[in-house]
Amino acid sequence: MSGGTGGHLWPAVALSEALHDAGHRTSLLTEGRQVEQSLLSRAGCESLTMPAGGHGVTRLARLPRQTLQARRVLRDRGIDAVVGTGGGATVPVGLAARLLGLPLCLLEQNTVVGRANRMLRPIAQRLYMGLPTERRYGKSVLTGTPLRGGFGAVEKLEARRRLGLVEDAPTLLVTGGSQGAAVLNETVPPAVCATGLAMQVVHLAGEGKDAAVRPAYFAGMDDGIEAIVRPMSLDMPLLFAAADLVICRGGGCTVSELIVAGRPAIIVPYPHHADMQQLHNGRLLERAGAAIVIEQSELDVASLTSILQELMRDVRRLGEMGERAAAVAPSEAAHVIVDDLERVMES
Repeated sequence: MSGGTGGHLWPAVALSEALHDAGHRTSLLTEGRQVEQSLLSRAGCESLTMPAGGHGVTRLARLPRQTLQARRVLRDRGIDAVVGTGGGATVPVGLAARLLGLPLCLLEQNTVVGRANRMLRPIAQRLYMGLPTERRYGKSVLTGTPLRGGFGAVEKLEARRRLGLVEDAPTLLVTGGSQGAAVLNETVPPAVCATGLAMQVVHLAGEGKDAAVRPAYFAGMDDGIEAIVRPMSLDMPLLFAAADLVICRGGGCTVSELIVAGRPAIIVPYPHHADMQQLHNGRLLERAGAAIVIEQSELDVASLTSILQELMRDVRRLGEMGERAAAVAPSEAAHVIVDDLERVMES
């Protein structure tokens, strides 16, 4: 079960695929938001939907009815175990699982446990941590975050050939997550153009936002900048493999992709989460020497230009940062979780 954006959804899809490969039947349950349906449609995946709806008191008032609805779904489909990856829909389904006496396991992609998982943790059998954390949580196991196949499995030049990119050109990937990030769309193109460095850029701007970003790179064309601007991409394993440097948000799924792909990053955390999850995720890589974190309030064209000039000219440093990223967390998360889930169900 998953709720919200791609950061919750893709680990659920990856784990579902791994369970299926191990011989289990799976059902993916989501809130049914438009962003979820768009991502799943592009990936050729299907899901059941159970809208959570509302916030705060409204969502709490609807919880009993939604829990009974979820219990019917679990019972009708003959479910044996439930895994939640975060988001509003996971709470009633998690409660329903325990009412039916089913094992409940949780996957947390961030270094700080999110609200839904905090609510369910006391009744869960496992808390699978996607990233290391300084705080010890009961029932927790550091597993890494399940990612869809291909991350860390393709060499840089092969990835560039398959993507139609220039093989020997310095390459920058810019991604703001499944919905894009306005601050990156506004700041990165002028900073890239101001570096005076020749490079190729793949910029994922978010659904419906690519047309506004594309012209911003024109100013750098005379300096040897080639930019490919797309709303989003399902070729993320290839794009990470092709990149020398990634500019991104600090979502748990994105940080895990950096780790498994072994790529250095400039991370601009989303600043409006109450528990500052993305900032803590980014600091984890920064402390490891694998990333530079720039808080959104401090990001401007001049500072980003300077950092880009420094990094893109230092191939050795980029390589060392990537190696340090790869050492931060486990990379075979899906298989580890599947094996443990089987043990939980057997017991």
